Amino acid sequence: SASVDYLCFPGQSGNGRLVLIFGIDGASLAWKKNAAGKFSARSSFAVSVNDSMRNYFAERLDFNTPEVSDSVAFRQSFSAWKTIVLPAGKFSVEMLVFDAFSADTSREKLVFSINMADSREVPVLSDLLFLEPATFLKGKAVFEQNASAIKSSDFYTKNDSLLSIYAEGHGFMKQFPVGSTLVSRLRVLRRGSRESLDEFGKISRIKTTASMAWIADLNIRNLPSGNYTLGWDILDSTGKIVAGVSRNFQRSNPGFEEHSSSNEAAGLPPDLLSELKTIPTETCRHLVASLFPISRSSDQPTIDYLRKSGTEQELRNFMASFWSKKTPSSALSSFRQYRSLVAEADRKYATQTMKGYQTERGRVYIQYGKPDLIENEQSDRYRKAMTNLNTIPYEVWYYYSLEEPLKQTDVTFVFVQQNRGNYNYRLLHSSAIGEVRNTEWRKVVENNATYNFDRMNPDDSGEIGNPRQAR
Repeated sequence: SASVDYLCFPGQSGNGRLVLIFGIDGASLAWKKNAAGKFSARSSFAVSVNDSMRNYFAERLDFNTPEVSDSVAFRQSFSAWKTIVLPAGKFSVEMLVFDAFSADTSREKLVFSINMADSREVPVLSDLLFLEPATFLKGKAVFEQNASAIKSSDFYTKNDSLLSIYAEGHGFMKQFPVGSTLVSRLRVLRRGSRESLDEFGKISRIKTTASMAWIADLNIRNLPSGNYTLGWDILDSTGKIVAGVSRNFQRSNPGFEEHSSSNEAAGLPPDLLSELKTIPTETCRHLVASLFPISRSSDQPTIDYLRKSGTEQELRNFMASFWSKKTPSSALSSFRQYRSLVAEADRKYATQTMKGYQTERGRVYIQYGKPDLIENEQSDRYRKAMTNLNTIPYEVWYYYSLEEPLKQTDVTFVFVQQNRGNYNYRLLHSSAIGEVRNTEWRKVVENNATYNFDRMNPDDSGEIGNPRQAR
């Protein structure tokens, strides 16, 4: 179980930093014993950054847990981060995430786009970097800090009394001479209604310099549970916003829900909220967990918390918020369609140890919907005549068209029953954008071969293990 978030920090001369933040759940990793009898685990991220002309970064990043004598008792989540220097412009980031010591977990492919703003054109603010107040070293530069100083998620528990942030501003001197007075306004807004909670904000005067950086702390001890937006604006002397940036965060503060229950649901679709109230809490918890296949990486730490220990109100508000943002004009109907897909995935593809969304067929079913056609090793129209009747069981799913992540036609998914001792199938090949591609999949099933799902072959242009070349 891992999460990836990214932030952009434009620079003064056009160059900037892409900050990748990785969160890893140590309890979900496979552990390896060394000669000294100690155990360790490793989470790996193969990262590639490209624009339309060239590759700017390609590297495999391995993050190791501490060595421990008892891996079963290790339940610690840990984080890591990486900064990549990039010029101003638009880039595509491709990433393969996997457990380096496990032969039985899927490899996750992430693809997203970023825009590094050019501060030579207009004043810009960086994204907001959340810090860990207890471990952040104030005498040390931010980008020289250990990963423990960086908060790997946007979720704040009841034990978090401070919201600490770092941001940068560049390009202000083109419009304002050195020493000009500007106003820094930091606000906490309710996500739905955009109501400003002024008692948690901070306003101060600042002077322009060639390069400006801020670290600020907000006391959120009495901030009620809910979904919020942290907004940071720089204003001129007339009150006009010169530059602004925002970042969403979530707060769990048991004991304060009752003070905000009416406001917490502000802006959320009332018909969907009403339907969610009729759903049992544990069913709602499972529906939230099943959002993993269709959620953004920044949502996944919150989903992970909610599926484990979220309150009834938090579960329902998150579900209503998720669908109101994903399909604003049809949140209720989209939720109903999603709920039907989850039920079908559980009925058809769940195993004794895995929910429907945790299997690869279930994940694809929830993410892309019901396929237009399914064939197996017996009904496959394109299967060659084989004398070996003991072929590997497999399924081929056909989608005539897909809308996400881009519009595609004639898309296939191939699943193989890797272990005949259970009913779980693994994804071997797909023509969908962002999925694993292996054009040699028929040789695997026709030769009744054992396929190594965890190979990393840089010479295979279709192999998902090489994100620079995977399509």
